[in-house]
Order: sequence, then C-alpha cells, then structure tokens
Amino acid sequence: MKKLLLISSLLLLLFLSACQNKFSSDAWIDHPGKRYRMVEDLLVKGDLKGMTQDEIISLLGEPEQRITSPVPQFVYYLGRAGLGVDDLLFKLQFDANGKLESHEMTHD
Repeated sequence: MKKLLLISSLLLLLFLSACQNKFSSDAWIDHPGKRYRMVEDLLVKGDLKGMTQDEIISLLGEPEQRITSPVPQFVYYLGRAGLGVDDLLFKLQFDANGKLESHEMTHD
C-alpha cells in the first residue's frame, strides 16, 4: 500500500511539473501560445517590480497591446484559458515614472 501511495505521489508530481516550463526570454518571444507554461517560473525567479518599460521589452519582447490611459499598461498574450474559450492575458501596469508597479493575469 505504501508503494502504491509513493508511486502515485511521484506520478502526480511528474504530471504537475510537466505543465510548467522554465522561463526563457527566447521561448517567451517565439511561442506566445505557450507563455502560460512559463509565467509562473518568470514570477518566481524574477522580481519584475520596478523594472522600466524598456527592461520589460528587452526581457519579454514587444507586448501585443499597449494601453496608455488611465495608466500605462503592457498586455501579453499567454495562451488559451480553461476550456479554450477565453484568452489568458498578462497585464503589466506602470507608474508615472515608467516603472513596473503591478501585474496580473486575467481572462479576455
């Protein structure tokens, strides 16, 4: 019984780790539909807060959308969410000095 529990736990861990990829700037830029697999690693490893807009673009490439009002924002497409009905988006909000203030993942 203990062996079965151990094997089941290992298989679950393997499955969960397969759903997430390590962040790579090149992969992020080249494969927009797979960004959702890298975003968690990006947020865990990199402290994005305080980065300038140019630094973000250097790391993540050009955003799919730039919003200027009421506050500057970059929007990056992460891929399909849930059952593939909505798009998953990564929104980065900048302060008046052009430094990253906050970020969130949302559905379109």
